Amino acid sequence: MRAIGDGLEALDVDAIAFQELWTAESRGILVRAGRRVGLDHSWQSRAAIGGSGLLVLSRHPIESIRFETFSLPARPPRLDHPDYYGGKGFVRARLRTPEGIVNLIDTHLHARYGNDVSHEYRAYRIGQIVQLAMETLRTNEPLIVVGDFNIRPSDPEYRVLQGLTGLRDAAAESDTPQPSITRSNPYRSHSSKPDRRIDFIFVRDGVQGRIRSQTTRIVFDEVFPIAGEKNSYSDHAGVWAEFVLESAPGRGRPVPEPKAVRMASQLLAQGMAEAQRHRESDRLLAGAGLGAAVVATLGGRDRRISRRRLLRNTLRGIGIVGLTPGIGFSVLSEVFGPDELRTFERLDAQLSMMSWPSPDIVA
Repeated sequence: MRAIGDGLEALDVDAIAFQELWTAESRGILVRAGRRVGLDHSWQSRAAIGGSGLLVLSRHPIESIRFETFSLPARPPRLDHPDYYGGKGFVRARLRTPEGIVNLIDTHLHARYGNDVSHEYRAYRIGQIVQLAMETLRTNEPLIVVGDFNIRPSDPEYRVLQGLTGLRDAAAESDTPQPSITRSNPYRSHSSKPDRRIDFIFVRDGVQGRIRSQTTRIVFDEVFPIAGEKNSYSDHAGVWAEFVLESAPGRGRPVPEPKAVRMASQLLAQGMAEAQRHRESDRLLAGAGLGAAVVATLGGRDRRISRRRLLRNTLRGIGIVGLTPGIGFSVLSEVFGPDELRTFERLDAQLSMMSWPSPDIVA
């Protein structure tokens, strides 16, 4: 964090957005570093741990802020897939620049965990993109959307995002795309995965203002020693972009493409089916765990110290241990499971509304 803070001055940016700052201490280091170089305005979560991991620093005043937590995933994933616990979402900051208001959205979509699950949580990211798209349709002002999207340009999520929102990929538009995940990074040196671009800056015109991409480049990708070992600033490089804001009529909010709406709906349906399978599996495991607990804890009330009593007490102990996962799977199947299904249904309904007249503008 201190190395990143020391590197802010050389970037000479108007605004910068971070992801995966999971502690108040790490966010505080960068807020203080930003103030030293003129990035006097900031937004961060006040959570000690988690709190979305997002941070925005700006040279220009922040007129208003809106943060929204993603509604998916609505059930805890595997313990070694901790995205659920980070409170991921997006924040929209309205920046007052000399050229007028510019909206900056910072976000971090669900990780792929590609080596562990075949579906790579694609439906979760689609649901998150639907939420994000609804937010972009609430403004007619110039818009910049940045973050770790955990998608590649060849993925359907990329096509859905652009089709629903009308956002343009700044790197593609300026013909300067570069991978943000590389095997030359010490954090990734043992990875077998190829270099890839999953961190993006997207832009969209406002009704009364245009935003044009000039160039993008990779920053914070240098390798340097810490305590005698090769390190870099992060396992992701940063993406830097330069834009020209023009006081001229722009295209403003688009009408979502029907093809993108259909593709998103199909992927949400796959996620709903997967959620239903999870619920049925949790019900079976809950029943098995509770059944084993009941059988194991049944026994006489013989108080004599004997092998039989020792065996029964041991079985009761096993029953208590068996009861805990039984309760856990019951909660997953009867509390989190229905909530996740309802969430998928609600997001699909919001998706359908995108084909209707645009929602009211919210500044």
